[in-house]
Amino acid sequence: RSAFERSKPVFTGSAFIMMRETEKTFRKTPGPGRVPTRKIHPGFDFSYIMPVNKRFGFTVTGGTSTNYTTEYGSSRDWRGAGFPTTGITAPTTATQYPDTTPDRPYLTGFSFTLPTKVTTRTSIGATVDFKLTRNDALSFSFQYANYDSMTNGRRLNFMIQRVEPGDFTPTSTRGTGSLTVQGGDYSSNGTTYMPSLTYRHDGTVWKSVVGAGLSHATNHIRNVSKGFFQNAIATRGNVRISFDDINYLQPGAILVADATTGAPVNPYDLSNYSLSNGGQNEPDGTDTKRSAYANLRRDFFGRVPVSVKAGLDIRQSIRESRRSRKTYTPVGADGRAGTADDNAIVILDESISQRIPPFGFPRVQWIDGVEFYDLYRANPSHFTVNEVGAHNNTTADSKHAEEVISSAYLRGDVQLFDRRLKLVGGVRAEQTIVKGEGQLLDPTRNFQRDASGKVILGPTGTPQLIAPAGTLAAVQLTTIDRGLRAKKEYLRWFPSINASFNVRDNLIARAGYYWSVGRPDFAQYAGALNLPNTENPPSTGNRISVANAGIKAWSARTTKVTLEYYFEGVGLVSVGAFRRDFENFFGSTVFQATPEFLGLYGLDPDLYGAYDVVTQYNLSSRVRMTGVDFAYKQALTMLPNWARGVQVFANASAQRATGAESANFAGYVPRTYSWGVSLSREKYKLRANWNYRGRSRKSLVTGRGIEPSTYNWDSKRLYLDLSGEYSLSKKLALFANLRDVLDAGWDRGRAGPSTPPHAELRARENWESLWTFGVKGTF
Repeated sequence: RSAFERSKPVFTGSAFIMMRETEKTFRKTPGPGRVPTRKIHPGFDFSYIMPVNKRFGFTVTGGTSTNYTTEYGSSRDWRGAGFPTTGITAPTTATQYPDTTPDRPYLTGFSFTLPTKVTTRTSIGATVDFKLTRNDALSFSFQYANYDSMTNGRRLNFMIQRVEPGDFTPTSTRGTGSLTVQGGDYSSNGTTYMPSLTYRHDGTVWKSVVGAGLSHATNHIRNVSKGFFQNAIATRGNVRISFDDINYLQPGAILVADATTGAPVNPYDLSNYSLSNGGQNEPDGTDTKRSAYANLRRDFFGRVPVSVKAGLDIRQSIRESRRSRKTYTPVGADGRAGTADDNAIVILDESISQRIPPFGFPRVQWIDGVEFYDLYRANPSHFTVNEVGAHNNTTADSKHAEEVISSAYLRGDVQLFDRRLKLVGGVRAEQTIVKGEGQLLDPTRNFQRDASGKVILGPTGTPQLIAPAGTLAAVQLTTIDRGLRAKKEYLRWFPSINASFNVRDNLIARAGYYWSVGRPDFAQYAGALNLPNTENPPSTGNRISVANAGIKAWSARTTKVTLEYYFEGVGLVSVGAFRRDFENFFGSTVFQATPEFLGLYGLDPDLYGAYDVVTQYNLSSRVRMTGVDFAYKQALTMLPNWARGVQVFANASAQRATGAESANFAGYVPRTYSWGVSLSREKYKLRANWNYRGRSRKSLVTGRGIEPSTYNWDSKRLYLDLSGEYSLSKKLALFANLRDVLDAGWDRGRAGPSTPPHAELRARENWESLWTFGVKGTF
């Protein structure tokens, strides 16, 4: 904020505590680390605006908060309703899911989670404003933010992997399978800093703004380097699992027994499990954005006011990511996994095991990722490490992308009919240049060659290998870190025009038409390039596979109209509608490589021109999105004096996608509604806000035994937020904010036209209501 917004210094600040609805005690309770911690945390924020004199001023802002979260949830796998079947197979087949009809799916997997998380965020910022002249000002600002969090993830899986025909109904399943106790601990932290410099000239005729800015953000996740495994897993195989009395949320009863002896097995006792593996997963990411812009405006005064504005803008985005991923498998002193010396009870997490799981389950003995990693450090020879997988993972997750968007625009404003009709129109031109680097897979790099570069063939006519296939030396030769390099540039024009007309003093009609663009994700340019074996002829298993760096960004043309009516005093009601036509969506294709396409990746057409390419292309069909929206807000001044200060609002929107490729809009919310009421008095203020999100269709689900038109779904959700404020004096007030009072959570489903209601729920997540209480003041 500018220091010149105030005539004298102003300090505002607040101090508060944050808590979760189910963790309202000041005592220490288990999670998210190895020792119990407090779940109620203090915080504060402040803002100080100081206009030193008429030509100089500054502002300072800052704050810190710590937020604890319990993210419990569950998931379920329904065969024939979102998860495929395998058909009737041979008796020796380890995995067997008989076919069924869509109206009789059966449950083969159930799990529940008990993760806990605490996040601390801190920020500081400052702005310095200096008036060079009466009409010229210079501002410099700097913002810095940091976050640090610890997550303790826990999951218990019941997985039936073999079902005999006749051993299932829509409400019960019996079969053999496995149990898994899983931990997922990790620490994450990151920083963001944003300096910016702006010069502004605000004259009576000419106005201009020149500015530049930088934003640099980092994100780091740590586990092994902090002394614990992230993916810590213990398993118990060869068990018979029975799900009974299955409802929409969970099985009413779960029975587990040894598949060989029939003896009962307690799935919540860690001594019934063997150590499976521990994992390292440590990504590092940075995002850097640089921008510079300048614009100039000229106002022409007269009977018809006209303004003309022109500007230049350049934005650069750089994304850098790397990740270390390894899997450590315990084999014990005997060198064999899953034997007696690999019992999981030795890594029991005493603290987290005291937490009560959700959905009525008893206490579970959970894995301690620190104890697991300590086992490895004490006896590394008792573990095997998949170095081949680690190399493949590291190169697959190593990406670099850079995008530069240079633009110029011209805009005109005109006011007609005694300023009742206002027109704003213009055109923007954008030149985009994108570069990407990603993983390269080339099997021919492991072929022996003679002095002339020709591949040396063995007695059977196959290439002689430098290193044995599947070894670390072989994958280091054939899987190259950032061996893919792609570049793309394109020019786009974006015209737009907007009009508003004062039908009456309190009735305004608005209309607009504009073009917009949806750019491909950076992964389109920094994905993996999988090259064929050029010593073999082209085939369905020997071709080029890559994301298409030459694909066009999809575009949209939008027409929108709105009618707004303003009440006397405070109030507004508006109704609007829009139509948006999209083109150039992405689809999958296979075609023979062309010199132009190979040139995007620097590949030789003479070597690769005969091979097919598996990639994406722009679809020729269009999708139309139509929608309507409604908004209402009014202070109810017509109420009696005892009910004064009441204000209500309501908003609603509905949208629909039509066209052959409308599935590209998977995830949009067709219906959203929000409404609320507030009461403002001299001593206190109260407010209640509701927000409703309708059910939304996501991606298509396919597979054996899955009914056509089966989709992933996000369920409808209703949120309620409550807030209140009580004034102690003119400068001090108490406040309270209760967020998501109804604990709406997030339900995700998989369902087709014939899926029974109790089998539609795929997963549920709950975060619990967040409560904030504090005091704030202005001085």
